[in-house]
Amino acid sequence: IATLLRAGVSGAPVVERLKDAETDRVDTRIVGFVSSFDFLPREESGSLVTLGEMEDSETARRILGRSVRDIMTRDPVTVTTNDLMKTAAETMAKHRLHALPVVDAKHGNLVGIVTAKDVMRDVIKMASKALPAEDTYSQSMADIPDNLAA
Repeated sequence: IATLLRAGVSGAPVVERLKDAETDRVDTRIVGFVSSFDFLPREESGSLVTLGEMEDSETARRILGRSVRDIMTRDPVTVTTNDLMKTAAETMAKHRLHALPVVDAKHGNLVGIVTAKDVMRDVIKMASKALPAEDTYSQSMADIPDNLAA
């Protein structure tokens, strides 16, 4: 939890680093994803604990006593470096996610993460390119002929 808070993020990929003895190349294979939601206390059935039903100290012990490996989502949904931002947006919507790990299409190594904010920035950028510039609308309403204004 502290690592996520220090980084100012709500989730992060969990990786396994593998070093090739011959080439000294280090690959980062994604093995899971952990989010702040994963730390919320749950009943044995998996449903979230209703606030006020547990003592605060008991809740803290349950949360802090678990390792990332215990709570992470294994085999997380990912996108590749060959995917378009549109694919990332559709994948996020389909799986109700706010972030997706990005893996290298050729080697499968983790290369980054794309967030819902990244998608929003891309939408705004594309929309601004599609809209005409303000000076395109240089004609005043007063200059429109009467028969067109009616």
